[in-house]
Amino acid sequence: MKFISRFSRNTLDCLKYVRELKELGIGVTFEKENIDSLDAKGEVLLTILSSLAQDESRSISENATWGIRKKFERGEIRVNTTKFVGYDKWEDGNLVINPQQAKIVRQIFRDLETPESIARSLKEEGVPGWNGKANWYPTTIQRMLQNEKYMGDALLQKTYTVDFLTKKRSENQGQVNQYYLGDLYLNINSTTYLPFYSCSDCRRTFDFNPVMEDLNRRIK
Repeated sequence: MKFISRFSRNTLDCLKYVRELKELGIGVTFEKENIDSLDAKGEVLLTILSSLAQDESRSISENATWGIRKKFERGEIRVNTTKFVGYDKWEDGNLVINPQQAKIVRQIFRDLETPESIARSLKEEGVPGWNGKANWYPTTIQRMLQNEKYMGDALLQKTYTVDFLTKKRSENQGQVNQYYLGDLYLNINSTTYLPFYSCSDCRRTFDFNPVMEDLNRRIK
């Protein structure tokens, strides 16, 4: 093994695995630290150095988290559009309306039905979702109806990392600051839009009024 940190950044896990291998007569040699786990002094050195590796991992995680939160404070966001029906991400990072998917989103928001009923209707009509398949579930509809991004806004830091070692994330219920940013991009359910539009064919940004009139006709 080249480094201890490559073996494990968790001190307890590192010692646990080394001991289990040792019981099987298998030694682990760490080249950089010059440690042989079968050696009498190996476990003592391993405990010290693996603790340092764990602390380094914690420091890296904290620095990365600090950087992300600073971006949130500045209003910089990154939205994953892979499963985000109704929008595409432009090469400059901005979100733009997908005219075909916008029809689906508007239908969902305008149907005065339960999520169960809406999901059933979309399935029966064979309406494709983000993956091109008509797989609609009540929970999917519920999340869409509660998603502030369909108003053109964004709530940042809905979840946070609980443990830097396991990367476990939990819902943020006030443990860390949240940031609500409004009017970031086009509200898919409104006829009032921001004064720009990115063309999906030529990838240019246009002055908005005449373009928006055409877009409204296409997605109504």
